[in-house]
Amino acid sequence: MKRSILIIAVVLSAMIASCTVFLPQLRLSGVMLIGESERKSNLVTISVQPGREYSGKGNGNGVGNSWITGFYVDFRNPNNYPVYIVWEKSSMKYNDKAFSPFVQGQRYEDFSRPMDSMMVPPNSSVRKYIYSSQQPYREAGKSGNWKMRPIEADHVLLVFCVQSRDIVDYYTIDVR
Repeated sequence: MKRSILIIAVVLSAMIASCTVFLPQLRLSGVMLIGESERKSNLVTISVQPGREYSGKGNGNGVGNSWITGFYVDFRNPNNYPVYIVWEKSSMKYNDKAFSPFVQGQRYEDFSRPMDSMMVPPNSSVRKYIYSSQQPYREAGKSGNWKMRPIEADHVLLVFCVQSRDIVDYYTIDVR
């Protein structure tokens, strides 16, 4: 009896261990991605989730096409002092081009100019929806309303410049 329990325990342990080895390698749509610090300064924790739009039924398989509309970004400051996201030194890279972030709350007319730095208060978090400065455009015709182009890329690299006191660090998030 003890031997069979031991064998079952070993088999279950092996199964659990094999799942944990392969789980980080899976990339699922809609999963939060965590930013990696260049200097390992731990100024913030950055989580990114792509926003997507879907169209039609696709090629008869019911799935349809999807594209990235922007990114939900959470900046968490675990420290007892404020940190700043420096938009002027941050970027979004895709299709072999780099763009400055266009941040939720920024005026459409200012899409080509980076927003001022954003403070993340001590021991708190800030969530923003960001686009690239390539996405906003003015609709032709009488209305002249502002619209957003989708990001037509399979790979986007987000780089955030984070500053606090005398430390400047860059966090990168690779979205595929």
